[in-house]
Order: sequence, then structure tokens, then C-alpha cells
Amino acid sequence: MTTERRISPQRVLVPLGFGTAVSLLGDNTLYTVLPRPEIAAQAGVTLAMVGVLLGANRAVRLVFNGAAGALNDRLSRRWLLVGSLFLGALSTLIVAVGHGFWPLLVGRVLWGAAWSGIWVGGNTMVLDVADETNRGRLSGQYQMWFFIGVGAAALIGAVLTDLFGFRRGLLISAGLTGLAALLWLAVLPETRPARSAAARAAAAAERLPLPWRVALTAAVPVFFTRFVFAGVMTATTILWLTDFVGDRLMVAAVVVPIATLTGIFAALRSVSSLLGAPLVGHLSDRAGRRWPVLAGVMAVGAAGAWLMGGEGLAVALFGGLVASVASSGAQTVAPALVGDGATAAQRGRVLSVIYTFGDLGSALAPPLALALVGFLPIGTLYRLCAGLLAGVALYAVWQSARERAVLEAVAEPEEGVAGSVG
Repeated sequence: MTTERRISPQRVLVPLGFGTAVSLLGDNTLYTVLPRPEIAAQAGVTLAMVGVLLGANRAVRLVFNGAAGALNDRLSRRWLLVGSLFLGALSTLIVAVGHGFWPLLVGRVLWGAAWSGIWVGGNTMVLDVADETNRGRLSGQYQMWFFIGVGAAALIGAVLTDLFGFRRGLLISAGLTGLAALLWLAVLPETRPARSAAARAAAAAERLPLPWRVALTAAVPVFFTRFVFAGVMTATTILWLTDFVGDRLMVAAVVVPIATLTGIFAALRSVSSLLGAPLVGHLSDRAGRRWPVLAGVMAVGAAGAWLMGGEGLAVALFGGLVASVASSGAQTVAPALVGDGATAAQRGRVLSVIYTFGDLGSALAPPLALALVGFLPIGTLYRLCAGLLAGVALYAVWQSARERAVLEAVAEPEEGVAGSVG
């Protein structure tokens, strides 16, 4: 009997999701406030350096993801996750006390290693406690925690920056991340199969080729959604809102600074994503086919991104909330596709391939986006992103058609055999 049959999914998902959400405090604070020139100056970096720093942690994950996947297929998931979260706390501490490009770069590289361990390990752990009937739903629940973390961390980090300053706010974030690591150490169970069963599965998996088709087809929507949302839009949201409201927004007699306003919008956008994640997962489980669901979600995301490029604030904000559904949809469906198409002993490595492509997209996007805003209006940039999302929707339609053709080809011989027997 394997460990996964003895553990309730919620016993894993609640502490795992909470710790994952808290881990994002330092990272999302930087994405929310560091592109602001005044705050970048406090950190001792230029805006061009900010683009490199915001992409550096993702660039190094092109290497770290593979290592995280291999380790999760061979070692204790629990201890890898706990160690990764402690490393995340250390990375935020280094950025908080460091000044200038190189200390901050060290912190960002360490965060890249930490997030590889957290994200690959967390999704592998979710697949450990899932089966073919609930992979989409459980994946959606874990994505909910991720988006809660994205939104809450952006808002909390922005408020802490406005209240206590850039460095003190990050010190608080580092402390909270360390406490979350202690929580994992205390309550997070081990989900990896029993040692003997794991050894047999690993030996069998090594004799089989890695299912590259599963990995690469699922990697395409993850790459483009991460490029658009985790890259372009996350790095430019504060600049996008500044174009509409300037340095602050007056609401009645209350002045809302731009950093806090950016955090509020990021939180609202995450609410849209976290509501969409379990819905998309449930629909993909119920339909029994995940690509048609993904095609619809990406089309909705493209429409929302197009509205973000408009000139009216209300319509643009609405578009931003609608577009967020696409991000949660892709990240929910991809692990479920891995669960459908890869053996248990290969899932860590297959997930690492998918998330490596995703990190490539999100690493390339911030420096590219911050370079382009000097030449293109942000609205135009966002409408170009809408075109990319529309292309992903068409790709999902194509994959759905291929999937249907395969199912029909398999069904035809079975029908012929049944007819001859009758």
C-alpha cells in the first residue's frame, strides 16, 4: 500500500497551499513596487537593472526546475519542500539588507532555486493524493492558494512598503516566510510512495522514455500565459495604472498611493484567478477532455487583455479581471494533463519541463516589456499580448481536434470487433 492512499487530500492541500501563498510575499512585493523609480533608487538600482532582477529568478529556474523534478522523483517531497521554503525566507532577507545590483541578484537567484523546489514539489505532492477523477479539481484548489498568495502578497507587500518603507517591509516578509517553513516542518505529511514501492516504480520509469509529447504540448499554453501575466503585466501594472491616475488616487477624502493601488488591483485580479482555477479544473474533470475547456478559457483571456489596452479606466480594469481567468486556467489544466499522461514516477520531471518553459516565458518578458514601454504605449503592448493569448486559444482548439481524432480512431476497431461478435 502506498502513502497516498492513507492521506486525505485536504490534509495536504491546506498546509501546502497556505505555505505556498506565504512564500510569495517577498517576490510579489518586488514585482509590485520595485519598478517604481523612487523605490528602485532606494534599492540602489536603475529601471533597466530592475528588469533584469525581476527576470533573473525565472532565468535560473531553467536549470533549477530540472534538478527539482529529478529530486522529487527520488527523495522525500516533504523535506525538499521545507528546505525550499527556508531558502525562500533567506532570499528575501538578502534583498532586504542588500544594496545595489549584485546583492539583489544573489537574493533573486536564491529565490529562483527556492521557488523551483516549492512549485515543482507542491504540484507533484498534489498529484500524489489525486486520481483520474479529481486531478483537475485538486489542481484547481492548489492554484487557488497560489493566486491567493499572488494577490495577498502584492497587497500586503505594497501596504508594508507604504507604512514601513521598502527594506523594513521586506524584513517582515522574510520573517513571515520563515514562520511558514516552520509550519510545514510541523504539519506537512510525506506523500511520496513507500520506499520499496517507490524504488520499483522509479526503476520501471527509467526504462521508459519520458513522455515528451505530454510535456511539450502542455508547456505551450503555460509558456505564453506566464509570458503575458507573470511577465509583461506583472512587471508593468504599476506603470499601467500610473498612466490612468498618476502618483495617487483620491477616493472621497482618502489618498491611495500608487503602490498601494497597484497592490489592491493585483489582489482583485487574483480573486478572479482563484475563482476561475477550481471552476476550470472541475469542468475539465467533468468533460473528460481538457483541451476544449482550455481553448474557451484562453479566448476569454484574450478578450480581457484587449480591453486592458483601452483608454477608459473602468473598462480597462474590468478587462484585467476577466483576463486573469486565462492565467489560472492554463496553470490548472497543465498538471492535470501530466497526471493523465505520465506515470507517478515520472511526474516530477515532466512538471519540471513544463515549468521550465513557463519560467522561460516569464523571464524573457519583464526586461522586454520594460524596454518596449519606452517606445510603445502600454495599451498597445497589452493588445499585442491579447493576440498571443488568442493564438494559444487556437492552439488548444487544434490539440482538441487531434485528441478527438485519436479517440475516434481507437473507438472504430472496438466497434468493429463488437459487430463481428454480434
